[in-house]
Amino acid sequence: MSGSRRSFVLCAAGVGLGFALDACSGSGSAPPPSPYSGDLRTVALAAALENQALSAYRAVETALRAGRFGPAIPALATFVRTALDHHTRHAATWNAILRDARKPVVSGAPLSGHARLMDAIAAASSVDEIVAAVRRLENQAAQTHTAAAGSLAGPGPAVSAAATIAPVEAMHAAALGYLLSGRSGVTSFLGTAEAVPMTELTA
Repeated sequence: MSGSRRSFVLCAAGVGLGFALDACSGSGSAPPPSPYSGDLRTVALAAALENQALSAYRAVETALRAGRFGPAIPALATFVRTALDHHTRHAATWNAILRDARKPVVSGAPLSGHARLMDAIAAASSVDEIVAAVRRLENQAAQTHTAAAGSLAGPGPAVSAAATIAPVEAMHAAALGYLLSGRSGVTSFLGTAEAVPMTELTA
């Protein structure tokens, strides 16, 4: 093979290898851009948190019905049904705002910590553990909505939703605190230290 032909073959092989390496490196498989930006990204995060709460409470309800923690606990079962109803309405409220803005609604819980939460619920071996898990969820949701109420451009439906939903989530957390320890966990105005950061949203 002549020198020029050998050079051409090696060059072509190098180009082909480069394409193969690019394909393997994932440079062409970047996730699509999020359809949510600005305030609508905050709305999407809120909707995802409500969907996450629904998943969590459904898992709790299933565990209670199966008698995983012993005899039935009527107060907890009643609370779970009530919380499911509230979170269903809250998710619908946030998704209606997205729909009105011609953005896709949030289905499921596209949150980076969702799997860890569900694993914690699945691994819970006592009522105290499972109540503590959903109580943390409620505190995070309440504080995330509180932060949203102060950061969203307003007035508007998103600010109104955040301001009205946050106290309900705080009430859930307080009720769970009472079930857990016999006293309410509400001692001051809602803070935002436990608010879920926007980076948790994977949609």
